[in-house]
Amino acid sequence: MMKTKTLFSTVAIVLLIMSAGCSGLTGGSGPAEQTSTPEATPTATPEATPTATATAEATPEATETPTPEPVVTESDSDEPTKAEKFEKFDENLRDMYRLSNRSKYLKGTRAFPENDTYHLTVEMRDTTNRTKTVKDRRDPLIKYYVIVEGYNENGNIYPERDHTYVPDTFNITFVTEDGEVFQTYYVKYTWAWKYSTGDWSMRVLLGKYGSTVEDGPGYHDKWK
Repeated sequence: MMKTKTLFSTVAIVLLIMSAGCSGLTGGSGPAEQTSTPEATPTATPEATPTATATAEATPEATETPTPEPVVTESDSDEPTKAEKFEKFDENLRDMYRLSNRSKYLKGTRAFPENDTYHLTVEMRDTTNRTKTVKDRRDPLIKYYVIVEGYNENGNIYPERDHTYVPDTFNITFVTEDGEVFQTYYVKYTWAWKYSTGDWSMRVLLGKYGSTVEDGPGYHDKWK
């Protein structure tokens, strides 16, 4: 009887093993771990997203417009204009009149940068005194010469060694105590410059200066 039970048990185990083996081979409902579905679930989409983001972040850098360099034009130059230079000349001349205590005789100044000329009006102290009249005529010439020399020498008294600050033609109008034009003179830059270099003597400079005289309505030769 025991043998018969043992035989049935053995047969039942064999049948169970065979049944399980056939199910695995024919695509039955075998164990879930043997399927590959869980491994195929992840996709490449999450990995592609950072790439797109990086491209978007790089866009501003690629389209950034470079800052243009400043263009230096003639107007940016520090070189003073002719009018500004003549204003400086006028200041220098007025300072000389102030230092020589003759400011009250200085009646007017006017610059003409477009013609490279300058006009000075001076009142004579006493048109009946020959000695004073001679000195009054010579005074503006000497002042002009000093400025010419100052803008040309190395140890000059002015900031720059630049003769373009000096008008080419220096016109002087002498008026009487009543404001009438007594005489007019002028001096050229080259004349004063030649004297400053020693090419001309004072006598030659005074001769050139005196040759430009023109008498005005207030002129007379009645001396005391």
